[in-house]
Amino acid sequence: MYSAHEIKAVHLEVTSKCNARCPMCLHTVCGGEDNPNLPMTELALVDIQKILPPVFVQQIDRLYMCGNYGDPIAAKETLEIFKYLRNENPKIHLMMFTNGSARPESWWRQLADVVDTVRFAIDGLEDTNHLYRQGTHWATIMRNIKSYIAAGGRAEWDFIVFRHNEHQIETARELSRELGFKKFQAKKTGRFFSNTQSQVKDEQIVQNLKGEVTHVLQTTTKPEYKNQALLKEQELIDKYGSLERYLDQTPIECKVAKEKSVYVSAEGLVFPCCWVGNQLYPWYFEKQGGPVWKQLKDLPEKEKTLDGRSQGIAAVIEGDYFQKILPASWTCNSLKEGKLKVCSKTCGTEFDPFRSQF
Repeated sequence: MYSAHEIKAVHLEVTSKCNARCPMCLHTVCGGEDNPNLPMTELALVDIQKILPPVFVQQIDRLYMCGNYGDPIAAKETLEIFKYLRNENPKIHLMMFTNGSARPESWWRQLADVVDTVRFAIDGLEDTNHLYRQGTHWATIMRNIKSYIAAGGRAEWDFIVFRHNEHQIETARELSRELGFKKFQAKKTGRFFSNTQSQVKDEQIVQNLKGEVTHVLQTTTKPEYKNQALLKEQELIDKYGSLERYLDQTPIECKVAKEKSVYVSAEGLVFPCCWVGNQLYPWYFEKQGGPVWKQLKDLPEKEKTLDGRSQGIAAVIEGDYFQKILPASWTCNSLKEGKLKVCSKTCGTEFDPFRSQF
């Protein structure tokens, strides 16, 4: 696949904890109770020093903290970890993705001295952002953004477009300019295809902690902000007979193999990408019931064989999972024979909900 010395980028999920309850994130069940199969954990500075030792940090060009499930601001030692990385490699590009709704102003001022960019996920304005980013607080977000930018931090704004906030895109764009953001991006979410927990592909129910439905998210009515992969799905069904048959047949062109990047989970497990790592704890099937778990059962210490703390990141990358087991699955003739659905969906040649967001 690639060798450890070739790695140039790291996606680090420092924690699975989050202060928000977004309905289309598998951290929760529709924004309500926590995913019962997801361990609430985080990596400390000492863990990072084991997984990413100085000699490895010095070879990589960029590292970004972005969660499958968690938000970096929910981890205790995020700032200290960034400082360690910067100290070991002054030229590394450091980036953080966050909802911005936690930590005191002083923390954000310090962060501005260490990272290159923070991308804030803000899906609307004061009256709408919380409809998706449940549990976040507008005043806190604005306070932290202002503190970070005033201290010299570079900020970007990601705005996921839904029906309930589509009328606010240009107002939010103008606000981003006033606040000093360097970039504003309206995202065409692919989660109505990939993570929606609903029978209707253009709707997603939202629950509270009691499991009660509070409202419904809907796809945007604006064609220019619809994820084109959602439209592509019907074309593939017409061409192949079903989406499953497309996933059976599509060649897999691994994105991270080309980018020479690697993913580290909040449990310290090293995977080629977050999409494969994401398969360990989806709420909709029991732990060790999915295809990635079946692959891990072939390893000497199961998932612990991929633990960067005990094994070392180089040994994991040079090991059988990266070099043999996962690449071999890409050549299987069908999903039933062992081809990973997540790889076909994410790195297939005709369908890409992720790239279509941007």
